[in-house]
Amino acid sequence: MEILTKMHESTQNLKQELISAAKAMSAQALLPATSGNLSARFENLLLITVSGKDKAQLTEDDFLLVNYKAEAVEELDKKPSAETLLHSLVYETYPKANYVYHVHSSASVVLSKKIGANKEVKLQNYELLKALAGNDTHKKTELVPIFRNSQRIKLLAEDIKQFMSVKSDIHAFILEGHGFYTWGSSHQECLRHVEALNTLFACEIELMRLN
Repeated sequence: MEILTKMHESTQNLKQELISAAKAMSAQALLPATSGNLSARFENLLLITVSGKDKAQLTEDDFLLVNYKAEAVEELDKKPSAETLLHSLVYETYPKANYVYHVHSSASVVLSKKIGANKEVKLQNYELLKALAGNDTHKKTELVPIFRNSQRIKLLAEDIKQFMSVKSDIHAFILEGHGFYTWGSSHQECLRHVEALNTLFACEIELMRLN
């Protein structure tokens, strides 16, 4: 019990970072209703938002420590996000990823329904691509895979993990008709990725409309 108490205290800064990010994204209509989830790496665990909470109104009580199997390590009457395994696979695949944000942006939803599952969004010749960590030129082609949305999270996580084992140089993935996931080494970097990608998805939709 003493160990859990110390762990709870040491996650306070992480919680405040996630609360701040959630408010910023909610203000941009990226987390409508109670949708989306945010997490941060904590040692060999992850701190994630609990299920069914309005992300614009998060408090420090709205988080839960879980292991990479999505099992809570705290004896609390809380339920982690149903999509915790999708966060876990990012942390396991990308050692530098310390934050994962999942948003239900309109742009990603519309674009994924237009393009369809098992395909990729190809982002090219956008200056904003340099907002993604490791990209230093607008000439970089950024591929964002689209996976079919499913409530069978374990199978979905396996499909995404298999894709990542082949193409690991991605910054995000989309669930068709659902929203997108992105990650970063810091909460500022992760938030920057969310904003940049959402803008790029909106640009792609506008290009389709004009064509």
